[in-house]
Amino acid sequence: MARGPITGGTDDTGGLSRRRVLLYGAGVAVAGIGGTTAWQAWADAVDDEREATQAREDGVRRALEARAAAVLARDARALAATLAPGASADLVRRQHELVANLAQVPLSQWTYRVLSLDAYPLPPALGDASGAGERAPVAVELDYRLTGFDEQPMTATQYLTFVRGTDGAWRLAADSDHDGGDVLLWDLGPVRVVRGRYSLVLGLRDQASLAALGAEADQAVPAVSTVWGRGWGQRTVLVAPQTADQFGTLLGAEPAAFAGIAAVCTGELGAADGRRTDRITVNPDAWDSLSALGRRVVITHETTHVATRVDTEAWTPRWLSEGVADWTGYLGTGRNPAQTTPELAAALAAAGSGAARLLAALPRDSDFDGGAPGTALQQAYQKAWFACRTVVDRYGQAKLVALYAAVAAGGRAGTLSRDAVLDRALRGTLGVGTAEFTAQWRQDVRAALSAPAPKAPSTPR
Repeated sequence: MARGPITGGTDDTGGLSRRRVLLYGAGVAVAGIGGTTAWQAWADAVDDEREATQAREDGVRRALEARAAAVLARDARALAATLAPGASADLVRRQHELVANLAQVPLSQWTYRVLSLDAYPLPPALGDASGAGERAPVAVELDYRLTGFDEQPMTATQYLTFVRGTDGAWRLAADSDHDGGDVLLWDLGPVRVVRGRYSLVLGLRDQASLAALGAEADQAVPAVSTVWGRGWGQRTVLVAPQTADQFGTLLGAEPAAFAGIAAVCTGELGAADGRRTDRITVNPDAWDSLSALGRRVVITHETTHVATRVDTEAWTPRWLSEGVADWTGYLGTGRNPAQTTPELAAALAAAGSGAARLLAALPRDSDFDGGAPGTALQQAYQKAWFACRTVVDRYGQAKLVALYAAVAAGGRAGTLSRDAVLDRALRGTLGVGTAEFTAQWRQDVRAALSAPAPKAPSTPR
């Protein structure tokens, strides 16, 4: 007789699944006592494995809770006590350094969440250096909040190897068995802190440099709120590494990829509310080369990204997100269009009859990635600035704010393409579609840059 329903019910390992066994329990029972005993042994093994996994997770979680409590208490000895007995001297040293590096940082939360207990392949154990036996390669998320600035936690991923000791307790044996994970500022050195009216600056630089950054940020916040309203947190957190290499490490990228970029705003697109405080990370080499005006523009630009993050989505065109940041950054500086967009003006003048190709379309997202020869990146930002200028000059500043929100809202249903979202938002706020708006932008660029004007160097990003 065919037994298809039973042989077809297998688990991932090819054996009979427990659900199927229970379903056909009567059929198994007729096999006699021997079959029942085999089933019971299998079920017991499954239960034992489940209990062992739960015990491992509970043990790792207790170790992480102990580590979190030690960090919040600024207790280096307690933090070192969470290490395996045979932990390396380097790992022990870094526990003390972490606590020292965090001494000035105002923390209101430091907690861990286990993501996986088997996150990566482990290297061979070296003798008994890691403890007594069983090891667990664990992926965790660190959630931390800065007092007075983070209403929601910021998150960083870490990869940690834990071992179970002879006493049954789990302890940290290594934090370098797996490449990857996020590097935070306090992993790089002692953090100095400057707190302003609207800003918190965390840095590895000297106190005077950090204070100057804070002063710029304190001016930028009210300037941005004048345009974008007060519906965001109206505070900023700036991160100031000492070197360009550290800047790249914090961003998880090669420093060369950000050459000439003075600051970067990192955060979650389309955050559910305005309580998340994004980080503005400053590139020390590019920042030090800026004029006073350049520093003002850069910090206001990045602060605009913080203020508009709640309405910045994956489908928001980068010409719009970067354009509103630059437009707000240059607002009130007194610079005319030719002074604000010198690379674009020079390119148009050099192109002669071929200038139309430079203004064939609004910048693509990829145009802002850098890597193109010459001044292509600067031209992309300057075209974006001109696009926002067109909105404000033709329709008013309120329409620029409304357009930004309309683009964000228009794509949330997920039923329209990115191009359709933009076209609908333009029609709803300005009364023109993408093609007509592009023609207006093109006309405005040509009109503004056709007459000779004094040139000034552009502001590095």
